[in-house]
Amino acid sequence: MAFNRDQKLKKTIVEDYSYSLEEAFNKGKNETRDRYRAMLFMYQNQLEAITTKHDEEREVYRVQGKLELLKELFKKDARRKEKNKLKTELVLAKEKMDGVKIPYVDWFKMGEPQMFD
Repeated sequence: MAFNRDQKLKKTIVEDYSYSLEEAFNKGKNETRDRYRAMLFMYQNQLEAITTKHDEEREVYRVQGKLELLKELFKKDARRKEKNKLKTELVLAKEKMDGVKIPYVDWFKMGEPQMFD
């Protein structure tokens, strides 16, 4: 009788969940690895979008700087074609910048607040 009780105590996980301790450990290890891979993938996507948005913002600021320089150097009539060209370039750059969407990942809800520190 004591033998059956001891045997049952040793095999409770196998009977309840139908896999051994080694299989349970490997399953937990695989799930943890998959979770962190998914988090890394989300972080990479977010970082890529932020970098793209930054590049577009730099383009907008570059064109705005050229326009301001033209205004300072050539008052009103001089270089009207170049000024119009830069204005259209600025509008296109702003549209491209507005088109870049950054995915929002709530790291605090996922239990990973240190991801963006």
